[in-house]
Amino acid sequence: MGALTAPRGAPWLIRAYHELQRRRHLVVHGNVDDLVRWNDRYEPFAVTLVDFLAVAGFEVIVRYNLVDGLTYCTESSREFVRGHLSDRKVRTAPPINRRDRPATSADVLEQQLLAAGQAQPRTALDVLAVALRLMTQTEKPCVVIVESADLLVGAASELSADHVEQVAYVRRLLASGAAAPPGEQRHHNTMIFVTRELGSLPTWLRRDNPHVATVLADRPGLAERAAFLRESVPAYYGAGEMTAEARDTATRVLANLTDGMTIVDIGALSVTSQVARIAPTMPRRLVARHRFGLRDDPWEQLDISKIKSAEELLSRRVVGQLPAVRAVTDVLVNARVGLDFVSDGQQTGTRPKGVFFFVGPTGVGKTELAKALAELVFDDESALRRFDMSEYSQEHTSERLTGAPPGFVGHDHGGTLTNWVLERPFSVLLFDEIEKAHEKIMDKFLQIIDDGRLTDGQGRTAYFTHSIVIFTSNIGAGDLRRTFGDPSMSYEAVKEHFTQAVADHFTTTLRRPELLGRLGSGIVVFDLLRESVIAGICDKFLDQIRTSARARGYDLVFDRTAIGRAVIDELTRRGVALGARQIRSPLLEQWVRVPLNRWVLENQPPPGTRIFVHRADTSPPFVVDAMDDPS
Repeated sequence: MGALTAPRGAPWLIRAYHELQRRRHLVVHGNVDDLVRWNDRYEPFAVTLVDFLAVAGFEVIVRYNLVDGLTYCTESSREFVRGHLSDRKVRTAPPINRRDRPATSADVLEQQLLAAGQAQPRTALDVLAVALRLMTQTEKPCVVIVESADLLVGAASELSADHVEQVAYVRRLLASGAAAPPGEQRHHNTMIFVTRELGSLPTWLRRDNPHVATVLADRPGLAERAAFLRESVPAYYGAGEMTAEARDTATRVLANLTDGMTIVDIGALSVTSQVARIAPTMPRRLVARHRFGLRDDPWEQLDISKIKSAEELLSRRVVGQLPAVRAVTDVLVNARVGLDFVSDGQQTGTRPKGVFFFVGPTGVGKTELAKALAELVFDDESALRRFDMSEYSQEHTSERLTGAPPGFVGHDHGGTLTNWVLERPFSVLLFDEIEKAHEKIMDKFLQIIDDGRLTDGQGRTAYFTHSIVIFTSNIGAGDLRRTFGDPSMSYEAVKEHFTQAVADHFTTTLRRPELLGRLGSGIVVFDLLRESVIAGICDKFLDQIRTSARARGYDLVFDRTAIGRAVIDELTRRGVALGARQIRSPLLEQWVRVPLNRWVLENQPPPGTRIFVHRADTSPPFVVDAMDDPS
């Protein structure tokens, strides 16, 4: 930590000072509600800004917000402003005679100056009138800080009856700053507009305005976070028993893990440490608990017996894809046990719990396996969030995942992906048909795989540490009919074909071999549908219909052998490359479900009736009859 020297003040203050030297007004935006490092201390933003401006040479510093009106940072500032408002030339100005002539903008300004001089300025127009006098006077260098500037001239103020006049005043103010005292080039009367979101201010104020500079108040950098943690870590749970070297190591790791957090939020880590009884020797666990609240980690709480039987449970829903099921089961085992490639035995990795690239023919169970995984881990299939990547085929649509940047339409809504992960960090994320997405999106996926996080357009960071990320693709499926005319081709041949297709896609088509390297063993190839698998899938769907019938008091009996044989023959004729979707619809839908529902509607059988579905020389090839009571 010795080599990591913290600045005496936040770096953005230096940028602000340089702009002040250029005699420009400022728009300060971003992390304006946080503690800011200044003179080796951490003070509230408002306090730091005032101290900074005083050091910069401003003798009169006043602030305005809609709640407190005009306030003075020093008593000398109060006396100067009041003395200026009591200027005899202003107080004795003749009143406007509206009967003689229409009021001009100068008349309005004069009346507002009179009102402001006779009492404490209250309304926005009164304050702006005072600010105009301060900007044009040449006795002392003055600065007026407008807090929550978006409420004064932004979109939020457009419903105000005085909005047009307020905008006109601000435009005038920006062009009216004078040197004070005359001839002094270092000091220039200045307006400072403070807002959280830069996009909430009108473009004429924040963009292409020669009189205004925008300054981003950044979140604390690594050195600032480390300096703050050096002071606060001794208050953490169990810190008193740590050696100086252990505290130094914990501080270094925590400084890295808290990237993107505010000083206020980092300060709250000590409370989390004490309440959760997590020592700084387990920094990743501490930060994870702080970010995700006190909810239980599903990975730590997952039933051991459920993990042991995961392969069997998943195979019930995804028939005939044992290699894929085993790959997913291995990830569950790793996540539950927790052994990982980390330097500290107490730490956990920052990457997602698992990253898969499911590839294979259409309709063989890729999406179904993702759903089954979500239900197994979370007992809730809705924990799966599916993104149809065909909707992200254009370059501009990539911003939908993380949200539009500041100043663009939709910025306030955040991103569809980051919003979901912020709300439900323990999730299964499915990106379906990834080959249809624009290549620009791959940059975001690379960041997820490498760093386990994404930052949205509002500056919020979503962490994927507790998520499972699944990409699905049909890359190479178009060659199946030509390459695999014989459906009895071995799984090894199918795997080789799809693995090579994926490699060609990333290295030749996308020219992104680094993504291929990051996926590693996460590429899972799904097999073709074999005859035994088709029969198993038929049985699964028939069991679902039978369960539905039992709920209504009927007992269904199927000629399963005949139904399975008919489905296999039909798929062989059509081609197994089309997948299992056609087993349910149209085949079983037309052959079994529709005839069965029609028969029940026409015959209205009483509860307890046994119903037989069997083969016949008809169209459709299966008929429905009531079975005789064996008694």
